Amino acid sequence: MRPLLDTNVLLDVALRRPGLHEASGATVAWCLNHPGAGLLSVHSLATFSYLVGRAASPAKAREFIADLIEGMDVARLDNIEVKRALTLSMADFEDALIAAAAESAGSTHIVTRNLSDFRKSPVKAVAPEEFIRLTAKS
Repeated sequence: MRPLLDTNVLLDVALRRPGLHEASGATVAWCLNHPGAGLLSVHSLATFSYLVGRAASPAKAREFIADLIEGMDVARLDNIEVKRALTLSMADFEDALIAAAAESAGSTHIVTRNLSDFRKSPVKAVAPEEFIRLTAKS
């Protein structure tokens, strides 16, 4: 398995969102316990840093990102992926960028809380709870 984690999954963990951080935390933990399997999008990291910096502190955001990139890869996102994102029939361009990055990196799943936003993604989207069930089967 090679999941790419959407920003909302990272926010669940860093901000300990009630009822959400357990499955998202298990997803992040799976990725960190399988070095190089998990993927992050560079623009998700920027959004994450901004939001966690405002909600908690910039230092907490940077520390969390530093921990993530020790065991996870940042998916490529350059001209090829941006051009691919522009061709996807997805309403939100940010989500299209995530889908294009996931596709380019050979991701098996996009793990997100916003499944409806990824209906037209070339990479299957699953919720953190479903991802944990899938990893238990393999």
